[in-house]
Amino acid sequence: MRGELSRTKISRIAQEGLIKAMQELKELTITDGCEALRLRRRRYYRWLNVKPAVVNLAWNRIMPKEEAAIVAAGRDEKIADLRAAGLMVYGHESGRFYCSISTIQRVLKRNKLQAEYVVPTRKRPEKPDIRRLMTEPKRVFSYDATDFYLTNRLRVVVIPILDLGSRKFVHYGVRVTSFRQQDVMDIWDEALWKEGIDKSQLTALSDRGSQMKGSRTKAHLIGKWDIRLEFARPYTPDDNAWIEAFIKYMKYHPACPDRFDTVQDVMDWIATFHNLYNDHPHSSLGYVRPNEEHAGLGNAIRHARKDNLSSARRMRRAFYKSQKELVSDYTADKDRVLEGFLSENLEAESVETEENGENGILTKNFRHNSSAVLCQNR
Repeated sequence: MRGELSRTKISRIAQEGLIKAMQELKELTITDGCEALRLRRRRYYRWLNVKPAVVNLAWNRIMPKEEAAIVAAGRDEKIADLRAAGLMVYGHESGRFYCSISTIQRVLKRNKLQAEYVVPTRKRPEKPDIRRLMTEPKRVFSYDATDFYLTNRLRVVVIPILDLGSRKFVHYGVRVTSFRQQDVMDIWDEALWKEGIDKSQLTALSDRGSQMKGSRTKAHLIGKWDIRLEFARPYTPDDNAWIEAFIKYMKYHPACPDRFDTVQDVMDWIATFHNLYNDHPHSSLGYVRPNEEHAGLGNAIRHARKDNLSSARRMRRAFYKSQKELVSDYTADKDRVLEGFLSENLEAESVETEENGENGILTKNFRHNSSAVLCQNR
């Protein structure tokens, strides 16, 4: 018999209540009681003969005295600063307990003696904030390395330094095959000696290359020159987009040679581009040359151009106003000439009418007097 309780989950308290009710039955048998409750007899006897749950313990579980020793060590003020690994070493050296680090962590956590373990995550670098420094020249210098290959596949490395405030191509270095931290230090020494600026107000921006972020390079730029260093985020070329665009312009310039046979050819092109770039108007500077902006003449040139445009606008307004007055005077004179011509024609018509007699037929201007002629002919 399959009853309604055959597939229903019943708690242990409910089971004990049903068993007690069945045992108190006097007039009905167990079978009748199961039929009345729509309960299967087999399930009833299984409830009646239930066995207590047996807790299966691992054979290598720590003993209570070992756990007590771990708890005591965790509460000891002398070694309270030790982590689980330190407590493991302490237990082995003192002979009080011999447990693994994970076991000690579980015991400490179970007794609320240690905070939950948090997997350490690497802090992602922040985006360098240099746009506020780009409003003035000689405040932010950006540099990077790019490769030129000769026809024999020899690698030539060029390291340009760009002033982001004035967009001036400040300095560069050329190295063959590769470059090291010492090369970066030498190029910066040459650039800063040539510029002669306040180094304490200067910020250097670069990517996270080993030559740029090496300990020797940082110690040299910070210790000797007192320069503030900023690094772009990993795999984020947009953080240093100015030097990236500059390098692309240098390598894809229309005047750039299609091939380089020697290292001297590369050096000649970089020297040519150095002069060409600094003397060419730059769109981000309002079409002021980087050399002029770097020398502090940018604002004066832009204001002078603005004044020139205002002056030209006033001159154009005055010119077109005078042209408009000339046109109006010419129209008035033309109207006066037309009025004189009409008056002369009218006088001639009146004289001719008097000469033609009573009929008054006009040989000229017939259109204007056609109605009069028709009336007279009638």
